[in-house]
Amino acid sequence: MTDVEVQESDPTSSSSGRVTTQVPQWKTVFTVTVLLVAIITISALPKTSSEGRAGVVVATTALLWCTEAMPLMVTALLPAILFPFAGTLTAKAACAKYYNDISMLLLGTFLFAESVEASGLHRRIALGILSLVGRSEALLMLGAQLVTWKLSMFMSNTATTAMMLPIIRAIIESLRKIQNDVALEKKNAGADDEEMVEIAGEKVELAARNKEEEEEGVEPPPDSPQFTWFCKGLILSIPYGASIGGIATLTGTPPNLVFTGQFIEKFPEGPTIDYGKWVAFAYPISLLVVLVGWHVLVIMYARDSYSDLWAGLGKLIKPQGARVGAETTKWGNVNQIIRKQYRKLGSIRFPEGVLFVLMGALFMLWLFRNPAGIRGWAKAHANVTYVGTGEPPIYLSDSWVVITVAIIIFNIPTENPLKGTWLWTPPPGKKFARSGKLLNMEIVMSRTPWDVIILLGGGYAIAEGCDKSGLSKWLGNSFGFLSGQEPVVIALVISALVAFLTEVTSNTASTTLLMPILAEMSKTLKLNPLYLMLTGTISASLAFCLPSATAPNAMVFSFKEIGVMDMLRTGVIMNLCSVLIVVLGLSTWTRSIMNITEEFPDWAMDNN
Repeated sequence: MTDVEVQESDPTSSSSGRVTTQVPQWKTVFTVTVLLVAIITISALPKTSSEGRAGVVVATTALLWCTEAMPLMVTALLPAILFPFAGTLTAKAACAKYYNDISMLLLGTFLFAESVEASGLHRRIALGILSLVGRSEALLMLGAQLVTWKLSMFMSNTATTAMMLPIIRAIIESLRKIQNDVALEKKNAGADDEEMVEIAGEKVELAARNKEEEEEGVEPPPDSPQFTWFCKGLILSIPYGASIGGIATLTGTPPNLVFTGQFIEKFPEGPTIDYGKWVAFAYPISLLVVLVGWHVLVIMYARDSYSDLWAGLGKLIKPQGARVGAETTKWGNVNQIIRKQYRKLGSIRFPEGVLFVLMGALFMLWLFRNPAGIRGWAKAHANVTYVGTGEPPIYLSDSWVVITVAIIIFNIPTENPLKGTWLWTPPPGKKFARSGKLLNMEIVMSRTPWDVIILLGGGYAIAEGCDKSGLSKWLGNSFGFLSGQEPVVIALVISALVAFLTEVTSNTASTTLLMPILAEMSKTLKLNPLYLMLTGTISASLAFCLPSATAPNAMVFSFKEIGVMDMLRTGVIMNLCSVLIVVLGLSTWTRSIMNITEEFPDWAMDNN
């Protein structure tokens, strides 16, 4: 996604053998020019123009984010330098925004996801689900999308996509081989469907014949148009599932945490945003989007299979009519390949079992920490701990939960601790291998995306600078022309604009820049800030059109079947459907769950 060339340094000129990164010259020139212009402009503006000076800082940061002239993490550090220079914030106040409770929540989530990846539990879950649903094109696409969607709720969408793509590649190659076997036999023998059933069963002989022909230089037949289109849909289901899954949980994607942190900073008297409430309203939205997305992909890329879906449940389990024969054998073979990969994993190992239990415990602790309507365990703890009068504060947050679980993981061995004791002795002449830990510092330092944590902090610094300077209020007032419009219409406009913006810039950067504006815009329009801010936050994850929009979108271009127009054509439809679903969800059930009233709430008033 960036024009960075990585070349290995010459061992003769560098004894360290390090890899050097060559940055294109235009990026250096562009960055220096932009920063010089910013410094000169800030110096030229009068001291009384606090909004103007802050606007220069925000515009400079946004421009460098959009162009990626500097790494996003480095650009995120600019507010800590430029806001003090502009006289908007003190250096102490700006730097204090770079690490807080939300940052700890994100770090703890990363640590847990890294332990899951290191154990291989995510691969077992993925193959287990795929082995249950790989009975037709439509069901295989559904299985791939649901697995990616579910895993990306707890892991980064990039890691989830990287794990799923090799599995999908193996499935596609298997289907291609079976298709080529059948096509070759059909060409040589002119067999009808009944003969193909018998011949396809002799897959060992067909494979050998294909291998002989390949060795003789005979090229395999080209993929059929139907097969090529199905491959496109199957591949696209991975990045789409990864992006949609992050919506469902509070920690699923950084924009959710950007919103939470900025909402708490801006409206400290507002309603609590916790894991349980987020899942209650966002999970149904995410589920609807992923199911509609599946229908879109099947209709566009596997329409025949879509027709069979609604012809009866029997055809899902055992295709009939035209799909008997080679088609039945094909999906039988795909299931065999997936199950074979699953069996290679062996029985559930000790680390996987422990992490599966901890995953369930973590989710339940988050869900029932402070749920609406009932007394959560965090409130019970506060009542026991608090020694003052009145309503006790809740001491334990969602970040406390995940950091506690992460510390536990650091101390759990990779092997069953009973091994080597009198309860579990090794066989005669053998010794148990030395046990490590489920999570260690080597894994943490190499895999933790520290740049995302700093990017998040830069967003909080921008929000604070916009608030203190009055810039966010000025920008919010500029949307006064929307006053009098229906809230649903305003939400549709915001959702569509944010969905487009996040196609060309980082969704975290987009959310960071927009949250202060949407907060002030809600005051100008006398709408509940939660309504507009949540609309912008969730819409920032609807990046389906361009390969540069997200890392998962870019990663699928390693497949030759996918082109930019394929993603653009499908992404436009996905964006339109998703925007409608998001606004529908936020305008209906989310209102009761998050207590979004029609009246402008007292906690959002300026005097609070």
